Amino acid sequence: MSHDLPDGTYARQTWAIVVAAYRELNARKLFWLSLVLSGVIVAAIAGLGLDPEGISVFGWTFESPFFNSTVVPPATFYKLLFTNLGVEWWLGLGSTVLALVSTAGIIPDLVSGGAIDMMLSRPIGRGRLLLTKWMTGLLFTALQVFVFTGACFLVIGVRGDSWEPSLFLAVPLVVLFYSYLFAFCALVGLLTRSTVASLLITMVFWFLVFGVQSGEAVTNWGRTSSAMEIASYEREILRREAENPEDPYLEDLLEERDAQAEDDANWRFAHTCFMSVMAPLPKTGETLELLERLLVDRSGALAPERERRGEGVFGSGRVRDREVRDAMDRQAVSRSLWWTIGTSMLFEIAVLGWCVRTFRRCDF
Repeated sequence: MSHDLPDGTYARQTWAIVVAAYRELNARKLFWLSLVLSGVIVAAIAGLGLDPEGISVFGWTFESPFFNSTVVPPATFYKLLFTNLGVEWWLGLGSTVLALVSTAGIIPDLVSGGAIDMMLSRPIGRGRLLLTKWMTGLLFTALQVFVFTGACFLVIGVRGDSWEPSLFLAVPLVVLFYSYLFAFCALVGLLTRSTVASLLITMVFWFLVFGVQSGEAVTNWGRTSSAMEIASYEREILRREAENPEDPYLEDLLEERDAQAEDDANWRFAHTCFMSVMAPLPKTGETLELLERLLVDRSGALAPERERRGEGVFGSGRVRDREVRDAMDRQAVSRSLWWTIGTSMLFEIAVLGWCVRTFRRCDF
């Protein structure tokens, strides 16, 4: 028997599933709660401002000689608020948790008794059905991010006197970030057929990914600081040898450099271990950080920092914290999109492929 369908039927079926999913999300209270909270965050951003005297909070000015509109351009100030407070903290944490709570049940509800029978009774392939339901789960985040970004676009335009269409890059980046987690959530929901299990296991997975990325950042700081420390020793040793080869302090410097070299080897080994674990995992934090790299030019835009030595996290006595941070910023910029997005997409494709294979083989 032929199962050929009239032209456009597949598109109409897919669109019908998308519309039904949107109506379902629209009916959930968490969708509107997330929008209300987005409005609160936008109001908070709009209530902050910079003037020549300092920073203002809803009209009250707090004087600061180091942080004012003569040091930091208002447009840069608002873009930093948008990327750090708005995207990384609200969209990347608070709104993501609400989205996971709202959408974690999409796949378990699909494979539950009765619902799946009705879906499979229609002439639609299992793989397309599953992927369409998964994509509709991204609607929650896409709509939230678009509304939030549009409101911030107006705030930065009016308050910062800078109309930045590039702010809307937040929409694909945040949706991409969320899709990593939701793909994993869909897999767990398909395997366990439990909304609670899929939500909790996804949250644990997200926490583990965050832990690995934090470990990579900490060991990279130690590795970078150690390398700069050794370079500082090398420069001082060469200078003293050129001035006075019999300098009695040279022996102490050589011993300190050798001791630092041993620590450097440990830092490099630890960082390599974290990078190896991190490579196949989704780069959730780095995906969101791409937005700040694309939007904000930090050169000369930030308030001056007091120079410090010997106050680093790892007790560095020869390297300034600011120097280490600058070096790590350069490393972050040098990381390719393939590392940040390409490897994350490979993870996502592998998870979705597992989902489709499992769904096709399920006996409902």
